[in-house]
Amino acid sequence: MIKQIHLEQCHSTQDVLKEQFNSEDEIETILVSCENQISGRGRGENNWSCMKGTLCFSINIPPHPLMSFTAIELSVIISDYFESKNRSLLLKWPNDLWDMNHKKCAGILVQGNQKNLFAGVGINLFSSEIEFGRVFDQECPLNKESLSQEIATYIVTHRIHNVETLKNKWLKRCGHLNKNVTIIEGEQKTRGNFIGIGEFGEALIETSIEIKKLYNGSLKIN
Repeated sequence: MIKQIHLEQCHSTQDVLKEQFNSEDEIETILVSCENQISGRGRGENNWSCMKGTLCFSINIPPHPLMSFTAIELSVIISDYFESKNRSLLLKWPNDLWDMNHKKCAGILVQGNQKNLFAGVGINLFSSEIEFGRVFDQECPLNKESLSQEIATYIVTHRIHNVETLKNKWLKRCGHLNKNVTIIEGEQKTRGNFIGIGEFGEALIETSIEIKKLYNGSLKIN
C-alpha cells in the first residue's frame, strides 16, 4: 500500500518526501506528488522545469540489489510503463529518457542510503515548447494525482532484480548505443563510441586506445 501526499505546489517533492519519511516511526512506501513543483532538481546543479504537462513525484524505494543500478532500473520500468500505453521511449545513460526525437522527456534523481532511497521522477507528458521532449505529441487530459499513483504502483510492482535481464532491457532501448558520444564530468571530457554498460552500470566508452569506464557525467551524441 502506497501512502500518497498530493500538494497543489511545493519547492521539491523530494524535500517533502524526506520530511515525511523522517517523521515516520516505521518505514512505509510514501509517494509525494504535486500540481506544480517550483524548484525541482536534476543531476548535479541542474534544475528540472515544471510545466502544465509535467508530472513530478518522489517515492521511497528499497535500492536495487546492486545499488548502482537503481536509476537504470527505474528508467527501464518507466519506459516499460509507457510501452504498455503504446508510447515508445529511448533511454539515455545514466538516468534519463528521450522521446523518439532524442529529446529529453523524463529524468530520475536517486538519493539516500543502502536501506532506503528517495527517487524523484520528472516526466514531460506534453509540451508546446519545441526545445523540450514529450511523451505524447498533443496535449491530453491529465490528473496528476492519479497518474502519479498509477506510475508509482507500477514501479513498486515491477522491480527487475536480475542484473543481466535489466542490462539487456536497457541496452535494447538505449538511444545512443554504438554511437559516438561525449561524456562531460566537471572539466573532463571523454569522447568515443558508447558500447554498453559495465558490471556496476558504468558507461563503457571505446576510444582509439582503450575502453574507458565512466561512472558519472552528462552524455551527448556527437
